[in-house]
Formats: sequence, C-alpha cells, structure tokens
Amino acid sequence: MAPKAAKQVLPPNPPADETRTLPLAYTSFHPPPFVNAKNVSSSYLKTEAQTWVSRSHRPPKRPKTDDDDDADTDVDPASRRLVIHIGSEAIRIGRATDLYPTVVPHVLARKLPHPRAQQARPHATEAQLEMLRAELRSIMRQYKLRPVSNGWQSANSYNSSVEPERVAAHNDVYHVGFVDEGDASVVVGHEALRLASLSRPSAWRLFSPWTRGMLNVTGYAAEYGDACIEALLGDVQRILTHAISAEPSEASGPAGAAGDAGLGIPTSEYGDYAVLLLVPDSFSRSDLRALGHVLLRYMGFSALHVQTEGLCATFGAGLSAACVVDVGATSIGISCVEEGLVLPETRVALSYGGQDMSRFFGDVLRGSSFPYTDLQETRLADAQLLQDLKERFVTLQPSQVGLNLYDFMVRLPGETARKYALRLYDEPILAGLMLFHPDVAAPPPMPRRPLTCAQPAPAEEADEPEPTAVLAAANASLGGDEAVELCASAVLDMAPTLAMLGCVSRRLSPQVAALVDMRADEASEEAPRAAPAIPQTSAMATQAAKCASAAAQAAQDGIDVVQAASLTPLDHAVFRSLLASTGTVDGALAHGGEERLRRLANNIVCTGGAARIPGLSEALEARVSMLLAEHYAPADGAPTTAPQAVVIPPPRNLDPASLAWKGLAVMAHLDAMQELWIQASDWDTLGYRALKEKSLFL
Repeated sequence: MAPKAAKQVLPPNPPADETRTLPLAYTSFHPPPFVNAKNVSSSYLKTEAQTWVSRSHRPPKRPKTDDDDDADTDVDPASRRLVIHIGSEAIRIGRATDLYPTVVPHVLARKLPHPRAQQARPHATEAQLEMLRAELRSIMRQYKLRPVSNGWQSANSYNSSVEPERVAAHNDVYHVGFVDEGDASVVVGHEALRLASLSRPSAWRLFSPWTRGMLNVTGYAAEYGDACIEALLGDVQRILTHAISAEPSEASGPAGAAGDAGLGIPTSEYGDYAVLLLVPDSFSRSDLRALGHVLLRYMGFSALHVQTEGLCATFGAGLSAACVVDVGATSIGISCVEEGLVLPETRVALSYGGQDMSRFFGDVLRGSSFPYTDLQETRLADAQLLQDLKERFVTLQPSQVGLNLYDFMVRLPGETARKYALRLYDEPILAGLMLFHPDVAAPPPMPRRPLTCAQPAPAEEADEPEPTAVLAAANASLGGDEAVELCASAVLDMAPTLAMLGCVSRRLSPQVAALVDMRADEASEEAPRAAPAIPQTSAMATQAAKCASAAAQAAQDGIDVVQAASLTPLDHAVFRSLLASTGTVDGALAHGGEERLRRLANNIVCTGGAARIPGLSEALEARVSMLLAEHYAPADGAPTTAPQAVVIPPPRNLDPASLAWKGLAVMAHLDAMQELWIQASDWDTLGYRALKEKSLFL
C-alpha cells in the first residue's frame, strides 16, 4: 500500500509590514524581492552594444592551441580585411596591413558584334583660349613676372617645322608593347590598355564601369539598352575579381606596380575576408545598394563596411576638421568634415576632372601647331599620350611660363615609334586653368540615368526588409528591387544640398531662394539663418527638406540644381561649400559659424590623382581667399579680418591619390570597427536596411 503523500505545510501569512516573500507552491524557491531602481548599478541591456544584433556581429574566436600565445587570436585580423577604393580611372585595393595599395586600371575591353561610333566632343575655340591668356597675363602682372616677347609665336613657328625622328624597337626602352587579343572576347586591366585593337579601327570597345562618381549606367545603356544593368554589374564583378585574384607583382611602391598585379587571393577564400569600401561623399544610394549585392552576395565576402572619401581623407591626413577637395579623373568631390562627420549640406559634386583636362590640353596644343598632326582622342594610344603629356607638363605655377623645349614619343601598333620635339610657352598653364573655367572643356553635366525598367521602386518601400526569396523571385541575377532602383534618375538619387543651391543661386528666382533662406530680406521665422556649432540630426533633416523643396521648385523653372551645380568652377564650389558649413547659403556668421568657417578654411586638403598638378594648392588657396575677402567685406557688417584659405599638403611620401585609401586602412585597425560590420547573413535578410543601421553617414 503506497504511503500517503506528505501534506504541504504553508508558512503563516507574514505581517503586512514585512517584505519577506513566500516560496512558490511545491518548491523551495523564493522569488527575489522588488529592487529599488535607484540603487541598480548593472548596465545589462542598457547599451546598443549588448543587444543580440551587436553581439552576433562580433567575430568569433577560435580555441587556443599550444602554439598560440596567451592572448586570444582573432580569426578576422587586419590582414583579412580588404580596403577597396573605386575610381573612374583605377581601383586601389589592398589589405589593411599593406603600406601602399595595388593600383589596377578600372577598364574592360570587349569585342562587340555591332559596335557604335563614338561621338566627338566640341573643341575649344580661339576666343576661349585668348580669354585664358588674358587671365594668365593678369596673374603674371600680379606676381611681377615678365612674359617673353612673342613667346607664343616663337613656339608656334618652331612646332610647325618639327619633323619626327624614327626610333627602332631595340632603342625604345620605355615601350611596354601592344598585345593582341587572340581568342579572348574580354580583356581586363592593364592588358586592356595595351590592346592593339583599341588603337586602330576594330570591333573592340573600352568600357569604364565607374564615371563621374557613380556607376556608368548611361554609358552602358547606350550600348546594351535594357540589358545595361546586367552588363554593368557583371563588369564590376569581373574587374574586382581580377584585381583581387591576380598574382601580386614583385615591384612595390607608392604608385603601384605595373602590369597585371593583384593580391593573389583565390576566389575560394573570399568568404574569409571582409571588405571596407570607399565611396564618394556625394554618393548614390542605388550605387551603394548595387555594390553591396556584388560584394556580399555575388562575390561571397563575409562582411562589409562602407565609408566616405572625405572622412577617410581627414583621418589619413591627421586632421579633425577639414574641407576635402577630391580631384579625380572624371569628377571632383567637395565636402567639409568636422569631428568625424561629413557635413551633408556642404557636399558638391563636379562633373569634370583630370581626363577633361587632358582632352583640353590637346585642344591647346592643336592651337600651337602641335607637331603630331594626326592626334585622335578616340584612339586609345593617343588618349594615353595626352594623359602622359598632362602629367609631365601641366602646371599652375606662373613662374614656369617660358620657351621650354621637350620631346615625346608616339607609339602606334604595327608602326615604328616616332620621336617629336615640342616647344611650349604658356600652354601648360592654360590647361591647368581649365579647373577654374570648366566651360572651355565642354564637360557633360552630371548624367541623368535613363529609365531602363518599367517603374522605379517606390520610396516608401525602399527601406523595408527584403527576404532572399522575394529578391530571387523578382530577379535572381540582380537582386530584385535593387536593380530597379539602380535604373532610377540619378538626380533624384543624389540629393541637392545647400552648397549646390549656393552654386546656382544667381539663376534661382526669389521664390526659390526664400525656401532655403538665402537672402536676409526674405528670411522667415521658420528658417533660422544659422546652424548651431555642432550639427544635429533634426537640424540636418530640416535643412535637407528645405533643399529638396527648393530643388523641386527650381525644376519647375527648368533648372536642375544637381546638374547645373556640377559645372561650377572649382574655386567657387569650394567657396560655396565653406559658406554652407554655417548653415546658410550666404554664410551668415552666428552661433559658432565664424569659428567653424575659419577652422575649415584653414584646413583645405586636396586629394585625388589630378591633385598632383604643381601649383594647384597655391592657385586654389589664393582664389578662395579672394572670394572670402570679397564676401566678408567690412562694409557688409562682417569681421574686419575675413577667413583665409590654407591648403594643407598630404603627409610626407604619401600620394594624394592614395590618401583616402590609407586613412580607411588605418581605420580598419580600430576596435570601434567591430560594431560597424555588415555580415552577409544580415544583408540577405535586411538588404540595404542593414547598411543604414551600420553606417554613420546614411
């Protein structure tokens, strides 16, 4: 007979004044008493770093072995982090532990069944060249420099009488030679620039997937039509794979190694690497989305971090606040950075750069009886010749004006090299002045992307989570809505800023100017004239909304703010960017705006490949200082001493083109980066929303 179960004896009810708790029924567990919240010292789940999302992003640590030191070994060290800087002319790529990046040309040559003829651009006129010569004479008088009597006529008559000298192949020591395509239909990188078929009439065409600071959708749409997105993203992946997987070169240096040099990482190991991607300050939202899909989904990298060029340039230069001027091959990006934050309303994107200067230099040489009369810009060999002449001769130093004698080589496939003598007078400085008079080079405005899809993705649905199944069902090869958004208008994708509105302020109507409080007599109480010294998110959102409203109103008047501002001269664009740092277009100095403006104007940093031009820093410094002095004259009630522009040179032995890359490579070693990685699994689940949650500039 089973024994009776013991009857539970409950303790007597405690007095009302006691705080002792009763045990739970059938247990001996006593619930903890209520805790006074004022005395709690624990920080559990009180910071974002303690959430499961942040803790899941921390890289795991492998167990220690006998060969390891006492410290834990991270499976994702800096040597497993790739820093990628995508540019129009080249891709700079390397590990975070590398001293210099590996430079790979960002081009791809393809044989087309039905090639299209390239349109010739308009050349500079004699009136435009004479206008530049008149400005140069004024600059020389300011520096008390005497021009050479009949200098241009002497150089012109000498060049017209030059006869080429034939150079045999065994005496041409600097010629790298042309290559034949063989059975290949696609050639990438350095080999594409040496392809003989691109220097003579053929079915081959050279493609640049990145131009004017964004993916070249317009150029690919002209060739591929509705299939342009597939071809564009495929070429981006092919070039990146070539740059990462190609065998490294034994040569090393600041400029990178010649030839097909890469990092030597096989595709099977991509999953062990994380990528730090460098993008322009005036980034395109759809471009970031597309590049994230290429790197994380198609190429299979484990994690991604995106950073802007302006912030990385200041980090590489060791400055806490600066106005960054990135002079690239096809675009110029300008922005002001303060305390690790890019001031969004100071961003300006200009649609001209070093390649436009090279083509304009060819126009100037033609006007001076260039001895190589068969110069054709559409021929790759001649385009590279102009690029080489620009790098060798173009300057902005007035003291270099004089009758100087040089020589250059012309190399064409299947022909003997020819050596020409060349006498230059003021042509190198006229080509450099193109940065302050971009209309002489006739650059195209910021491109407007065609609608290659039926309808762009609605704005209200762009930030919703994107399950992998939905993306695959929409378009398995492109990632669904990401491809649709990439087709959208670039003007809508690149938001107008306060600095852009300042660049076109003279063309705007008073009604449009009042929307962003441009003029004092039209200011309203809802639009304060000055921003606080430290930018705030609410103030940024309010200012961005005002700029968007003003741009929409200007579009009704036939003015595209983004495109019109992209053709602003360099000095005026930098000047407007500095004024926009105060929170107003006219640069009203209040609430700390004067201190910020002076600090930014005294720290101007020039980066990019075209920033190597001698005398660019001095010319930009003098012109911006003059604009600031005219704007803040004492008669206008401004301080008696106007802010002075000072251009800070890059650190010693550091190429200006690699300054931003170096800054991001140093940032890759910081412990704070552990909280900013976007894992591939998060991208598959959240898509672009994961980038917004882990980026400081979105």
